[in-house]
Amino acid sequence: MSELSAKELDLMQRIDEKEELRPLFFRKVKGLKWFDPIAEQGYFSPDANPKPVPAKEEGYVNIPFWPVVDYLVKTAPELADEKNLKYAEKFLQVLVNVTTYAKKNEISNYRTWWQFAEIISQIPYNSISIENIDIIDYWLDDKYERGLVAQVIGEKWLPRLLQVNDAHALQLANRIIELLYKVIFIEREYGEKGEQEASLRFDHYHAQKITERTAKLAGEKLGLKAIQIFDTFLINILDQLKNDLWSSLWQPAIEEHEQNKHRDDAKNVLIKAYRDSIDGYIHINPDEASEYVKSMLVSEYQTIQRLAIHVIGRNYPLFSDVVDQLLDEKYLDSNYRHEMWHFLNKSYPNFSGTQKEKALELISGITKHDDKGEYHAGASAYNKAIWLSAIKEHGDREAHLYVESTEIAKTEPDHPDFSSYISVGWGGRKSPKTIEELQALSIDELVQELKNYKDPGGFDDPGLEGLVKVFKQLVKTEPLKYYLNLSKFISLDLAYIYEIIEAYRDLWAEKGKFPWDEIWKILLEFCSGVIAQDRFWNPENAKQREPFIANRYWIVSSIGRLIEAGTKSDEHAFNEKYLPDAEKILAYLLNREEGNEYKDDSDAVSISINSPRGHCLDALINLTLRSCRIADKKNNKDHSEVWSHFQRYYDSELDRADSENPEYEFATLVTNYLPNFLYMSKPWVIEKLNRIFDQKNYLKWLCAMQGYAYVGTIYQEIYKYLKEHGDLLKALDDENIRGKVEEKAIQNIAVAYLNDFESFEEDYSLINILISRNDHKEISHLIWFMWTLRKKGDDKLKNKIYELWPKILHNIDLSKRQGRRMASQLCHWAVFVDQIDEDIRLLLLSIAPYSDESHNSYTLLESISEISETQPFEAHEIWMKMLEGSTPDYPEEAIRSIFTNLLKKGPEGLRKARKAESEYLKNGNDRPSLWLREIRQEYLPLE
Repeated sequence: MSELSAKELDLMQRIDEKEELRPLFFRKVKGLKWFDPIAEQGYFSPDANPKPVPAKEEGYVNIPFWPVVDYLVKTAPELADEKNLKYAEKFLQVLVNVTTYAKKNEISNYRTWWQFAEIISQIPYNSISIENIDIIDYWLDDKYERGLVAQVIGEKWLPRLLQVNDAHALQLANRIIELLYKVIFIEREYGEKGEQEASLRFDHYHAQKITERTAKLAGEKLGLKAIQIFDTFLINILDQLKNDLWSSLWQPAIEEHEQNKHRDDAKNVLIKAYRDSIDGYIHINPDEASEYVKSMLVSEYQTIQRLAIHVIGRNYPLFSDVVDQLLDEKYLDSNYRHEMWHFLNKSYPNFSGTQKEKALELISGITKHDDKGEYHAGASAYNKAIWLSAIKEHGDREAHLYVESTEIAKTEPDHPDFSSYISVGWGGRKSPKTIEELQALSIDELVQELKNYKDPGGFDDPGLEGLVKVFKQLVKTEPLKYYLNLSKFISLDLAYIYEIIEAYRDLWAEKGKFPWDEIWKILLEFCSGVIAQDRFWNPENAKQREPFIANRYWIVSSIGRLIEAGTKSDEHAFNEKYLPDAEKILAYLLNREEGNEYKDDSDAVSISINSPRGHCLDALINLTLRSCRIADKKNNKDHSEVWSHFQRYYDSELDRADSENPEYEFATLVTNYLPNFLYMSKPWVIEKLNRIFDQKNYLKWLCAMQGYAYVGTIYQEIYKYLKEHGDLLKALDDENIRGKVEEKAIQNIAVAYLNDFESFEEDYSLINILISRNDHKEISHLIWFMWTLRKKGDDKLKNKIYELWPKILHNIDLSKRQGRRMASQLCHWAVFVDQIDEDIRLLLLSIAPYSDESHNSYTLLESISEISETQPFEAHEIWMKMLEGSTPDYPEEAIRSIFTNLLKKGPEGLRKARKAESEYLKNGNDRPSLWLREIRQEYLPLE
């Protein structure tokens, strides 16, 4: 690079002396000849990157520009010239140094990161390592702005990398996708249970743009690797938010559709990316892609299955062999409805005669029952008509059955492909009065109008269901008009009372700016007055009514939810002076309201969190927590007096499960809220453990274990109790325990082992017992769970894995399929191997031949590739052992990497590479041979 002229050197001296000249200079100057002189003067020094400065307006900051970065941005295009490679490395080093320093010192400057994003996108990709790419992660974590970086990296650079037909460029692209779609979970502003929402790190607009530009392309270029990124992140959301079973509510249609009201949420963006990447994969490699989509059908997640059904419906010729699998009554569930309806609508003409008969048999078998358990012909016919509407155009018989069903139902289904359809207003029957008509009435006229109204009872006529919804909107529209007159509504039908409580609960949740102190006082008085009425407890008011019309149970639940909303968060809570009033209401309801029915095979948590008593207990727990927190602030973190006051309620609730008419809501919720009870009174929890996990009362114990399965933290004292009293082992063997509880027991044992609560040397070691049981399902979950905890540099975890691995392997019978599948599962643990010694070598050689038994060859090949970076010959030995069982050729990047690392070792490396190549050729696969030939051209001198 040419040196600066005397005039240019003089200019450099002037800007060094006069700081005010620098912004203009860096804005004007361009060219690589300036880089070294600028660098020598320290202008690229990491500590020169300006920090945010306070703005005039309190609470705001200004983000300064770093002038020297203007020069880097303008000059970066020159790096494309091969002769400037050394400067590409220098530019990159500036980015790395500045970002590393900023991360260490927690410096934020999104303007710098935005310009850095422009620069890195101009640097030749061959000069950028995967580790270098990780600096983008910090840029995307800037607390003030992330969208600008995301736009440059995701909308501009990522598509260019994906278009490059080069393994390294695609590796970079793969890592960028992982960073862009990284999901974070944000605690909601209120909620003791830590309610969360999933989010990407930048705004939804850029997320949609990036996905539109890159998802399908990623599927074409990266194939399964890209899809698995979206799969992993989506499953993480489903696990964290626990919303998989109602995905049709937050994503009504897998395809783009106006009903997808939340298309900007992280989970919905990921579904779009997942869907489009599969489309790209199918476009380029239909055979491999179709096999993957078929595997999605057996996923434990209904959202993933819905994605699969959507893809199958769009690509029927590739999936004609899965029709029989889809003709299953479980897919007539509402969560699958949209995708399954369209699959039938589009694919039914291509079914065989037998398959058509099976489809009609499934539809004909649909039955619906009323609250007395009696068959309801109208509801059954309506549900049949939904599915028959999908196929009525494809045959006379189908059309006849559809007409027959609609005649019985007395209506045709509206929007039959959606389980719920959102339009202006709400679903359900229409209102006989508009909101404008009700607004025109005085309070007394309104009360009289509602009191005198008689529901005509027609199936599709305007009726009470519609009227109560309009009434709720009326209250929400003018809440200040009605709250002072709530007592006038107290004698109305319970359906109206329910909507009043729900209206104010909605307004509270929406944080409307109203005189809440006064509203809460009157609202609690209203609730107290409602439940004090004799008529409220009349058995008639407990009977189930028409859908969406409240009875007594609805109101009890609504009051519980209202008080819970008012006490969950200290930042958004009603005045503490009303806590005694709320307590009295809850105490009265819990004394009067009976619990739901529980059976040995019940989903206790679902019943408890949705039952009227459960809602009141939720409220009482949150009210107690709120009272404890208030006491902590006043009494130097001492809330013992508050607990003494509330303890009687919880003692009484424990007794209810052992009474003549047992109730099990609290037996479930006490463990579900275990961290909260440990905060309120750890001595009480420890003292009551024998009553909480009470094996003498089997149903009570089942409820407690199900509640405990949702606790995310392992407490040593609790674990010790459950171990010593045999609860965890009992949970593994109990036939009524659901999968989540079994998994929780295994995870408890695993975490205890990792934290040294457990060891193999103990006489009664649960980790030892778990291994000795040698149950395929249990050990597979243990292996998977330990694998999910992987973290780079975690030597303790690695050493624990190394201790556990041979003990599991010792019990495996490789002559049996179950044993070979467990060996395949152990391939996940190869990720923990960073150095092969003799012990690790023997472990890897033992499992390698079985990697494909449970489709884990992909994982093992990636690990072998990593090992080959430092130990290519040792990695080759494991690879050859793996090839004895199967000859997988995916991921391509891993095989190319192993070949490359072998060739770097000269003639002996080439000989070993050819040996692996030969194994593939023996099985008729010449793809690795082609890759080796390409790589050998680069390393020809080594031959």
